[in-house]
Amino acid sequence: MSAFTLADYVVCGMMLSISAMIGVYFACTGGRQRSQAEYLLADRSMGSLPVAFSLLASFMSAITLLGVSAENYRFGTQFVLINVSYAIATPIAAYCYLPVFYRLSEYSVYQVAPR
Repeated sequence: MSAFTLADYVVCGMMLSISAMIGVYFACTGGRQRSQAEYLLADRSMGSLPVAFSLLASFMSAITLLGVSAENYRFGTQFVLINVSYAIATPIAAYCYLPVFYRLSEYSVYQVAPR
């Protein structure tokens, strides 16, 4: 393996600096969100397509794409069987659990206290 060169450090440092500046800018200006509901739930005003893309992005990260490819290369395609559990669990979560949390108007599953 080759080591980081000066150009690699410059690009990495610029990317981290720009990301930090974006965070500081929105922290100082306050952004458009004024409440937790606006920040976490978009004030329940988003359509199904942006929500679907958000869920897709949370399931399919770059690490997932690289890791699954490496797993299949190293251990074979048996890892693909995890998709069977996705096909079973996704409809159960969508039709049984999510409506309950929607009616509770909670921001996170961690807010629901056992009774």
